Order: sequence, then structure tokens, then C-alpha cells
Amino acid sequence: MQPFSASHSDNAIRLVYSTDQQTCGINALTAVQAAGGALPTTDRFTRPYPTTADQQEADRRESIQNVVKYFNEHAFDVAAYLPNIRPLMGNDPNNQLFGRHLEASFVDGGSFQCPDKTTAAAKQAAETIKGFSVFTDLLDANAGFNMAGALNAEPAPARPMHFGTEWLSDQYYNRFAPFAWTSWATGTTVVKGWASYVCARLNGQNASRSPDAVLAAQKRKFGLVYPGFQEVKTLANEFKGYLNQFCGGNVVAKEIQYSTDIAAAQTDATNMIVQLKTSGVTSVLMLTDLLFPLFQMNEASRQSYHPEWIFSSFGLLDVSAIQRIYPTDETKGDFGVSNLGVPGGFGYTSGDPFTLYHSYHQVSPKDGKPCDPSSDAGMDHDPTYCKEPASMSVWYYVTLPFYGGVLFAGPDLTPQNLSNGLQAYPQTRYGGSGPTTDPRPALVGAGRGKYGFLVDNVEWRWRPDFNPPPPEGDEKGKNGWVEYPDCQRHYILWGDQLAVNWEKGGPNDGTWCGNPKYAPANSPSKDNYPRTN
Repeated sequence: MQPFSASHSDNAIRLVYSTDQQTCGINALTAVQAAGGALPTTDRFTRPYPTTADQQEADRRESIQNVVKYFNEHAFDVAAYLPNIRPLMGNDPNNQLFGRHLEASFVDGGSFQCPDKTTAAAKQAAETIKGFSVFTDLLDANAGFNMAGALNAEPAPARPMHFGTEWLSDQYYNRFAPFAWTSWATGTTVVKGWASYVCARLNGQNASRSPDAVLAAQKRKFGLVYPGFQEVKTLANEFKGYLNQFCGGNVVAKEIQYSTDIAAAQTDATNMIVQLKTSGVTSVLMLTDLLFPLFQMNEASRQSYHPEWIFSSFGLLDVSAIQRIYPTDETKGDFGVSNLGVPGGFGYTSGDPFTLYHSYHQVSPKDGKPCDPSSDAGMDHDPTYCKEPASMSVWYYVTLPFYGGVLFAGPDLTPQNLSNGLQAYPQTRYGGSGPTTDPRPALVGAGRGKYGFLVDNVEWRWRPDFNPPPPEGDEKGKNGWVEYPDCQRHYILWGDQLAVNWEKGGPNDGTWCGNPKYAPANSPSKDNYPRTN
């Protein structure tokens, strides 16, 4: 593999951001609205989601430019706690990354509906721009997979790395190694933990979370739903294999693949709900993206079908902003496990992305008033300046692992050295505002031979009637929050393989049982599950 300097200038690390500039195919956000869903609204820290293609692209570029600028200007600060690395980085303030700096370019990679456009963007990134890494939108996971595959067709000496895939099987990451990474957990990590949860906690019990009293009194009968993408089919097969392993046999009574043609989404949803109902499914395992469940759950509501909807972190379906777009009569039965480990997902507090943005936006040029995030009034006087772009978190978290890898790789920047550095990163609790001693956020640490970071998972239940903590609870349309029925314990695998910091009899074992912030007094989950020994 050629060293970094063979294909790049001496002081530029070329980053290529692939976005859907022209809204290729059907606009997913428009489809959400057409299906009756509400786009996430503004909060104290973040602007509302844009609704036109031009607005979306402007939002993305503003986010990316802020991220790249900050990472260029603060590498010395970040590396201050790395005594073996900081002396190698030099002292040039304009080239803090071992005498180099990041440069961002943009290509139009389309969406998951336009693989030809993605392939063309990959060739442009590799052969024309000669980028070191390509980044794709975390909210379009299938576009990320298409990009990783297209880049994998490029010759290895000039092939860029890729960050932006989500939830792929380890089979794919091993095939793409060392070039492709996910910012979250790999799909294999997700479905293995999820399957262990289904078998240890749910199988053989009544469907007690169903809002339908008739279904709730029945023994669980599982359905499995997933899109017809090949990469998801691969993961679904892994999931079924783990279910067979942990449950001692096949527990999926009905399996449905749905089409990824948005134009046919309503018809497909109607057929899907009919099949689930006639099969007597009480509990639906949702290995799905974030968009199509809106059609499916709306149709379930129309047909008065109210099963348990059971989720993992696949598709970011454990994030509060996503759960809120679904019909509340259905989400009463939503629960599952989360690898994110942050209450409500990454939109709960300001966190690192807002801190980054706020460092450049502290006083409004319009009225001269400070952007004060301690109150709504302190931000609302100039929201388009004081509040971060809607996609800020997406582009921050897709770039952050790469940035860490550059630091860990040292002066000899190659895809292999970057991956080696990320895999050697020690396991750390990482919350919305960075590394923490709080045991509740996700456990981060890829480990040798792995290409995803999140390791453990925690159980959650969705309550559409809960008011979330401030600032979300202060906003209209922000009803709905999570509760944690198992004292927020974190597991590697359910039954009894607890994660680091949650060992039996340890200092955090059961500490958060009954905490009113996460399980209010009217919560039925106060009867916490007994632990399986």
C-alpha cells in the first residue's frame, strides 16, 4: 500500500463528502410528510430540518465546513493528553495534523435509489479528487453501503477509505478491510446482542407490551420484517442464526421482506400488515430503516393491529426523534435494545456537535446579543445563527472516528495504520459530550479486527405520553421519551454477560432503578425484570 504522500500533497488530507445534492429519486423527507409523519422540529440547540433540496444541501455544507474547520484548528488541544503523539505533530498552527491539514471537497453521490450516481461519485473521489477518505450521510445507510462497494472496486493503492456505513455484517467489513468503518456498532454486534435479548427476556412470555389487551394476553409469536437489500438479507440471516443459537430453535413464525421502492410503500405496507395479522404475530422484530416503518405502522393503525414493535439500534430506530414520527397508538408497544447508550439518542443535550458549532457562533451579528444556550430566549433571538444546522450531529459523528484515527496513525498516514490505531483504542464510555466516567453511555472500543465502535447495549421502552427532560420537554411536538426497565444495566449478551462497569454486585449494579428522570412514578416498568443468572 502506498504511503499518504504518494497520492496527496505534502500538507493536505483530502476528504470527500458525498451528499444527495439533487434529491435523486424520491425525496425521503417528502415521503415522510406524504406518509403522515412530522419532521423533527427545532429545539434550543438545533434548527428545524430543511424541507427543500437546496436548503438541505446548504445545511449539510455548513455543518461539514464547521466540522472540518474545528478539527483543523484544535488538533493540538485534542492531542494534549497523548504525550507520545503530541511531540510528533509539530507546531505549525495551520497544519496541526503532523504537518498536514484537512481539506473538504463535495460530490453528488445521490441516494440509495441511485447506485449509478454513487458509483460515478466514487470514481470522482478516487481518481479525480484523489481523496484519502469519503464520507456519506448516516441517515442514508444504504447509500453508504453502495459507496463502500463502489470504492472497493477502485485499485487499492489509490482507494479512499470510507466512513458512513451503518450496521453492516462483519462479513462486509472484513471484505472491505481496512478501508471501511462504521461510526456505530457493526450489524453483527447489533443482531447478536439483540437476539440474546429476545431469547433471554422475551421468548416464551406473554406479549405484555402490546397495547391490544387480547394480544397482550397471548404468548409471544414473533414476526421478522426487513428490506430487500442484499446486505440486510445477509444480516437477517445472521440474526436468525443467533436466534436459533440462543433460543434453541427457530422462533420466527412469519418473515417478510419488503420492497425498497418508495412509490410502492403504501401497497406493500397494506399487504405486510395483513400477513402479520393473519399469521397471529403478536411481536414484530423490526430490522428496518427509519422511513418504511412509518408506512407500515400507519397501516397497522388503520387496520387496528397493535402488536409489540421490537427494535434494536439498526436504522437508528432507538432515537427519540425517530420514534416521534410514528403513530402514537402504535408506539405504545415499542421497545427493544440500544447500542447508543445515550438517553433518547444523540439529540438529548447539546453535546459535542453543538459545542463545536457554538465555539464559532457566540454573539449574533444581527443584534449583538450573545448566543446563550442556558435558555430558549438566549438562542431564539437569532436562531439561524445561534442554533446549529439540523445535520450537524450527522456529519460530526461520521467524521469523528476518522479524525481520531488520523491522530492514532501518526505521521505515516495509511488506511492500515489508521485502522490499526482505531482498533487499539481502549474501551471507553463515550456520551454525547465525549469520554465520561458515567457508566450509562455506550461502551466504545472496536478491538482487533473490528470496524465498528459500540460494544454493549441497554434495554429501553418508548412512552409516547412521557414529557422528555428539558430542553426537549419545553418544545411543542416533543412528547415521547424512553424508560429503562432494567435499572439501565448494560449487557454484552443478555442473560448474564454484563458489560464493563455493570458487573454483578459492582458499584453501578441497580444504581439507577426508579430514577424519576428515566422511570417516572407512573411508569409500569418499576417492576424491573429479574436478572437471568
